[in-house]
Amino acid sequence: MVKIHIPGDGHTPPPPDSVATYLPYTDTAKKKVVEDALFILRNNVKGSKPCNDCFKLLPNGRTFDDILDDDTVFICYDPSDRWCGNTLGNHITINQITIRIGKWLAAATLVHEFAHVNGATVTDHKAEGTLPCCGFAALEDPTVIG
Repeated sequence: MVKIHIPGDGHTPPPPDSVATYLPYTDTAKKKVVEDALFILRNNVKGSKPCNDCFKLLPNGRTFDDILDDDTVFICYDPSDRWCGNTLGNHITINQITIRIGKWLAAATLVHEFAHVNGATVTDHKAEGTLPCCGFAALEDPTVIG
């Protein structure tokens, strides 16, 4: 299962860059939003054939379930208001604005970022395009590239 980065977990995230900051979750309320988003993904999306099939078409060929179950994927916190998250390798960051909006946007953002973990590039709509397959059609932005 993917892990939420918290202080003292022994995880060394990448250093901050011009796009994102990969901090541990120190605020329990913010961490709870991500925990609730993961609950949604485990209980509403995991095992979904359309979602898994959609993910298999991405460059790394893994299913959604493969990514969700991967304990080398870490979810970090970014205090910025950049929209909505970012991924660097197996490091995902969820931005403050997403946390403020709540668990459903956080869940949809994780689906999008999982697609990047699975090889979706930042030059097309493929990461965002996984949202309808995975039950988040209402949150897909057709203008998002990356």
